[in-house]
Amino acid sequence: MSSAFWDAVVPDEEVDRDDEALNRELRWRELRRHLDGVRTILDVGGGTGAFSIPLAQEGYAVTHLDVSPAMLAAARAKSALPTYVEGDAADLPFADASFDLVLNTDGAISFAGDASSRVLAETCRVGRKVFVTVSHRATMTATWLKYSLRATGRVLPAVGEMLRTGRWDAAQFPENALLFPSVCDVPRLKAFTHAELVAALEANGMTVLAARPLGSLGQLMLPHGIAAASVDMAELAEELDAMFDGPGSYRRAGLLAVGQR
Repeated sequence: MSSAFWDAVVPDEEVDRDDEALNRELRWRELRRHLDGVRTILDVGGGTGAFSIPLAQEGYAVTHLDVSPAMLAAARAKSALPTYVEGDAADLPFADASFDLVLNTDGAISFAGDASSRVLAETCRVGRKVFVTVSHRATMTATWLKYSLRATGRVLPAVGEMLRTGRWDAAQFPENALLFPSVCDVPRLKAFTHAELVAALEANGMTVLAARPLGSLGQLMLPHGIAAASVDMAELAEELDAMFDGPGSYRRAGLLAVGQR
């Protein structure tokens, strides 16, 4: 994904919609389980610093990488603690196994589309342990179906493509133009199944320590009209932490995996 795409979404990066706040709390809870023995951390696609800045403030040696100058500027304005690097997640400027832990917890993998395998490979190459989240194919298929029916009253070819391959390419089918702006003008996306994500990590030399859908029950808040502002997200995350079965979060990442070399 180009830097221009990510530059444009900076104003929305810290606005929590739907189940995003709960999703982030659940990511934090799982991450905390894997920090023993960790000193150096790379946050790939670190955005405005939701993870890199708190970790740096806790004393970890954190490198925050992002392709977007605007994202980096927003993060720097909040804290100078992480080391900031402008770079491409598909071509990381670091040696093999440079970091104790590599985070890739938002769009850098899934929004790479057909290049997602390269981004995953690079994430695994530079880390002794990796913590990744990606879009869940089940959730994305349901979402694309909703957008398709809402826009046209019929099931467009993109729905079947997402179901079969997890792939979205805005230029693939002429009818895809009918889905904009429902898919936020995203030019490409790759959504994963649980088995696909596990296989990708193993193919890159990782032993998978954890892999599961993330934040599924947060979706129950949406149809029942539970306002995020009315909920203590840390408390809710603690209650739901062990209950991950299902298609994952409506927004952000729906699948989580941790691997160790």
